[in-house]
Amino acid sequence: MPPTQRQRRQAAESDEDEDVHQRLDSPADDGNSEVDHMHGVERGETSQLIKKLVRYALACEYSRTPIRRDGIKERVLGIHGREFKKVFAGAQKQLRATFGMEMVELPTKDRNLLTVEQKRKATKSQSQKEPTSNSYMLVSVLPEHLRVPDIIAPSKVQSADGEAAYIGIYTMLIAIITLSGGELSDPRLRRYLTRLNAAENMPSSNPNNENAPSEKTELVLQRMTKQGYLVRVADNKNAGDDDAITWHVGPRGKVEVDNEAIAAVVREVYGGGRPNEDLERKLQASLKVKERKPPRSATADRAPTTIQEDEEEEDAEGNDEPEPGPSTRRGRRG
Repeated sequence: MPPTQRQRRQAAESDEDEDVHQRLDSPADDGNSEVDHMHGVERGETSQLIKKLVRYALACEYSRTPIRRDGIKERVLGIHGREFKKVFAGAQKQLRATFGMEMVELPTKDRNLLTVEQKRKATKSQSQKEPTSNSYMLVSVLPEHLRVPDIIAPSKVQSADGEAAYIGIYTMLIAIITLSGGELSDPRLRRYLTRLNAAENMPSSNPNNENAPSEKTELVLQRMTKQGYLVRVADNKNAGDDDAITWHVGPRGKVEVDNEAIAAVVREVYGGGRPNEDLERKLQASLKVKERKPPRSATADRAPTTIQEDEEEEDAEGNDEPEPGPSTRRGRRG
């Protein structure tokens, strides 16, 4: 039976009511929905750029390649070059929170190491702004008590043993150059390498490889130079002279192996890791490092208020014969 006129009118009214409810329930379109959608896409793009920069920084550090600003703009930002500061700050925050690292700028190349032509170009392009390298590297921001081998082990590029040997060699060479006044002639460097039993060969990247447990010293020195640990300068005026080639500390070497790290190496080699007042005086004079204080035991946490109390505490410690030397009291507290 076909619907009557009354039934058709009721159906039309119910459809109109449903349309009204749908319009009321839906969000109002005042022209801002498209803008909100655009802002959401921009936030998403920034987040993706931050993640991309973090991956790029980790990849560069893995291969010991400087994180160059031009490389960030070319491989990370692309058409979003104006977002450098925002993306860089976000990547720094993510690196600190997730990996315990941050990007620091590498020092500029020492002007004394430039050739005459390079100095002339630098003088022409010199401006009022302070020169910057526009290159970065990753450094740890972990507290000092967490920077131990059990937590920060050598990265496994090819093998942990090869990486540890490589770190030890360039750290020692940087320490020798720094303590020699920042410059070392090639003959003197060769003599030090001979004393280290590394004049001809050094451990390879994988010393456990039976086919190639070592590699030529020249190749290792070239790798250190390429990665920025060392700088080799040749004086063309004195070509043929043994002293025409000098070695200096490179930008990465200055950041990664600073004066505090050099002092730690010297303490371990010459002081056996024990407090030595004479050695500390020499380190402060040559490296301007902080004085290393001996660790205090739990019983020495409370300092005596007077000299008399100090002497009474020492008498109460026992009648053992003290070791000779001026550092008896400090050594016992340690």
